[in-house]
Amino acid sequence: MYLSRVRINNNKRNTIKFLSSPQVIHASVEGCFADDDQSRKLWRLDYLQNQPYLLLLSQAKPDFAELVKQFGYDGDTGECRDYQGLLDSLKAGARYRFRLCANPVVSLNVEPGKRGKVVPHVTIEYQEEWLRKRADTIGVSFDSFSVVQRGVKRFFRNGKKVTLHTADYEGILTITDEDMFKKALTNGIGRAKSYGCGLLTLGRV
Repeated sequence: MYLSRVRINNNKRNTIKFLSSPQVIHASVEGCFADDDQSRKLWRLDYLQNQPYLLLLSQAKPDFAELVKQFGYDGDTGECRDYQGLLDSLKAGARYRFRLCANPVVSLNVEPGKRGKVVPHVTIEYQEEWLRKRADTIGVSFDSFSVVQRGVKRFFRNGKKVTLHTADYEGILTITDEDMFKKALTNGIGRAKSYGCGLLTLGRV
């Protein structure tokens, strides 16, 4: 696997549409790979001193040429690192800083036997509770974290309007089950993984 990032050029005319539409980014991300590549790609927009970056986790190395042509800086090829080394180093008991953009939702069972209606958590209290409840399935315990940013994206998919509520989490975690944690890192956490949610990244404490 590979963890990559590429700078997004705020001065290009198409960039506003790119940054505001997860559907446009999703299509652009898929365009970085072969047409027959059906593997999951996790991505997230990050900002460093107002400079937007596209962060991408993928099975194959991405080719950013077309994405850079439309939304990046001329001549930029992005950065790409082998992710396997990090996965191999993860051990139970290790502590890391983390960042996660997620789509915290709950399924409401309206009638017995029918699929519940999925609705977003819109308050910080419930968004934080949503992540705490997932600690065991992710294979971690959370030492501390907070919601540092919240957002709402509206875009069209297959002719239908989609509203996506997101929460950005930052904090410190301790690995309790390394196999479960590796699975969470590579598969993503929560819903809307094709639209910028689910990618958890690590840093040193």
